[in-house]
Formats: sequence, C-alpha cells, structure tokens
Amino acid sequence: MSEPLVVAAATALVDRGRAVTLRAVAREADLPTSSIYQHFPDPAAILLAVCRNAFAELEAAVLSAADVHAAGLAYLDFAARHPRRYRLMFGVADLAEPAVRLFSGNTALWLGLHGLAHQRSSSRRTHVFSAVAPRLITSLSEVPP
Repeated sequence: MSEPLVVAAATALVDRGRAVTLRAVAREADLPTSSIYQHFPDPAAILLAVCRNAFAELEAAVLSAADVHAAGLAYLDFAARHPRRYRLMFGVADLAEPAVRLFSGNTALWLGLHGLAHQRSSSRRTHVFSAVAPRLITSLSEVPP
C-alpha cells in the first residue's frame, strides 16, 4: 500500500464532497482500514497530504504560466476546476503564505485572486467573473509588493 494511493482516494472523496474518514478512504482505495494507519494516524493527516498535493498542482500551474496575467488566470482556473479542494487548502492547511509567494510577494494580487475565486465558487453568475478577472489581475499586478 502506498501513500499516494491513499491520498488519491481521499482527494476523490473531497472532490465529490464526501467525508474523509479512514473507512471511507479505505473503501475508495479498496484497502483494509488498518493498512492506512501505517502511513496516516488520522483523517486530519490525510487531509493535510491532500492539501499539499493540491498546492503542488496549483503551484505548477501558476509557475508554468508565461506571465503574471496568465498566472492569475491559472490560479482562478484551478480554483474553478477544484472548488472543494481549493476551499480545503485554505481551511485545513493555511496555505496563504506559500500562495502569496507564487505571486512574488504581491499580497494585493493574491488577495484579489483569492477573493475572486471564493466569490466565483459561491455565485451562479460566472460570466461576470470572466470579465472581471483580467481587469483585476492587470490592476493588482501593478500594485507594488
């Protein structure tokens, strides 16, 4: 049994809005519950691993962007594609500090993106965000860090 299998199973549960319990993860991964204890003492440890993996995915998307504008859009795209994972990342594990570093310490830009991502996930008017996002990124990327 490998840790990545457990984390993948927990991620699938998070993405479907299901509770991440040791039994649920074991069922999802088709493993005996007792085998998970060898790698994770409790669900909180599994969720932290899910958060770390999600942040690595977000970081890769942002850092591979051609410029700050594309990086901002990549950030918003990640939050839109993985809304439950995104909320978990800033709940279970406070990843605000490494997220700010993705934008070279530009706290204003990150706060704007984070706020927009949050609003986007709780609103049905997604067409509004498509128009606002580029303007927000442009204006906040010009704010000194």
